Amino acid sequence: MNMKILKTGMVGVLLLLTSAAFAQTTDTLRLSLVEAVNLAIRQNPQLQSVQLDEEINLAKVKKVKASALPQVNADASYTDNFLRASQILPGEVFGRPGESIAVKFGTRYQMGANAQISQTLYNPALNIGLKAAKASQGLYELQTFKSKEDLIYNVINLYMQLQMVEKQTELVESNLDRTQRLIDITGAQFKEGIVKKVDVDQLRVSYTNLTTQLSNVANSRVQLLNNLKTLMNVDSEQAIAITDVGTDPIPVSQELNLDANIDLALVDYQRKLQDLNTASIRAGYLPSLSLIANFGYQAQTNQLLDKTATQGFASGLYGLRLSIPIFDGFAKKSKITQSQYKVHQLELNRKYLMRNVENQFVNARNNVQQNQRVLLAQQENMKLAEQLYNVAKLSYTEGISPLSELINAENGLKEAQNQYLTAMLQINLAELDLMQSSGQLTQIIKQALPFQN
Repeated sequence: MNMKILKTGMVGVLLLLTSAAFAQTTDTLRLSLVEAVNLAIRQNPQLQSVQLDEEINLAKVKKVKASALPQVNADASYTDNFLRASQILPGEVFGRPGESIAVKFGTRYQMGANAQISQTLYNPALNIGLKAAKASQGLYELQTFKSKEDLIYNVINLYMQLQMVEKQTELVESNLDRTQRLIDITGAQFKEGIVKKVDVDQLRVSYTNLTTQLSNVANSRVQLLNNLKTLMNVDSEQAIAITDVGTDPIPVSQELNLDANIDLALVDYQRKLQDLNTASIRAGYLPSLSLIANFGYQAQTNQLLDKTATQGFASGLYGLRLSIPIFDGFAKKSKITQSQYKVHQLELNRKYLMRNVENQFVNARNNVQQNQRVLLAQQENMKLAEQLYNVAKLSYTEGISPLSELINAENGLKEAQNQYLTAMLQINLAELDLMQSSGQLTQIIKQALPFQN
């Protein structure tokens, strides 16, 4: 049987993301790796939530931009002074000295409308705030890309494990068939008195163990498929199956590219935003200048429906408003100090993150090299186990060796096959980890999903 697990070609897989089409039968959704990744990108709720954060921030950016545009407000009022207040005036005003006379001022009805317009002409803090708002969108785009990269990595990881489980299933089923044939042959020999009953029982025990192993593999397959369904946001009742559809593998990079690391880029963007925040606070010490204008109209009358008894007056003004900050109790100074400490924190975080990235890369590269050695050793071990099994089988068939020797050789072969499959999976996963830690996976995804830093 073919013992080779599909070697995934990342470039081919990811460059085909936008052109994947799903093959679905009546009951089963059959997915290649390309299709699984594409479906996850389209339907994963967590990724959609992160993308919504990007849209929310875009709306916030527009809100900040709006503060630099003309601000226009209008209001209107209607007042019925049905019980006007009275004031006491000296009688001399009315030619009645020595008396105090109560007088009501104004009209009963008052109506008015007013419009105000303001436009910022000069505000350094606002200008820097606009730059920060625009820059923040880049941070959210990076976070979306990071979430997308993590999702793609997880889908590929699960898909590789499922491929290994499929090969394990084929292997166990093949061993079951071989053991069943031996049971049939040995059973016939037992009836003829050639072998003992214990020989038949030994084979049946081996068959039962293989049946249990097949059940465990099937359970692992179900769990892995359910995890894949979760990433793709596919209904739990939907039957899915993976297909052996892939592309030619590419060389895995052995060099670390820090410029391609998204985590470092995120910290750099945070530093950029924090610097803009500090500059915005400093700009708060500078004056701001605005253009203002106002237009109003007011009407007064004692007879609401009598136009001839109504008098109206218009008013208007325009001018400049200069705001000069003088003293705020050192509030801005405290904010600047806080911002500077945050910048220092980001610098420390970047240093730690860079060392961590370098160590992860070294560990991943060493892991690949170690797994390559293990794979070669297991490949030779499996060939040797196959030779031993063939010799033991021939010896048993010719009646030279007992059945126990054949069973031992068969168990050795099964163990060697399992170890080889495990080694194949481990080398694939190790190479995937190396591609991620080196920045190669990021670069490949950017080729398939163009992204602007």
